[in-house]
Amino acid sequence: MKHQRGGATLAAVMALLLPGMLLLYGLGQLFELRMPAVAGEIRRIRATAEAHSALTWGSMQRWQPQAHWQCRVAGGGGQACLRQLDGGLLLLGQDEAGLLRFWQRATLSDGTLLLSPRSWSDFCPLATTAECVP
Repeated sequence: MKHQRGGATLAAVMALLLPGMLLLYGLGQLFELRMPAVAGEIRRIRATAEAHSALTWGSMQRWQPQAHWQCRVAGGGGQACLRQLDGGLLLLGQDEAGLLRFWQRATLSDGTLLLSPRSWSDFCPLATTAECVP
């Protein structure tokens, strides 16, 4: 009787391991290429949440309207700013970096802001860019 040394079994195992390793290597490379895009998307989602949160937080604060921007730092990050316009008030919510901003028109009643329905905007409703920056 011949003694078997397992050469065929070893070759079969190697034949299965090699494609699996190549597949894992390729997936790792794809993951490395996608990481900056994923990180950027996470930053944008956080900035959006901060700006929305600051806008909502600002709507619950007591303000004394003035012709120039007045700003307050929101508790959860971001900043809320208010400015009096000829036709009412403009509330601004922005992320901590000030890159993402949301605006909403409002009126004041007994020191409480009343947000105008359907007046939310992700672009500045004022005439010039300089007026939009607090």
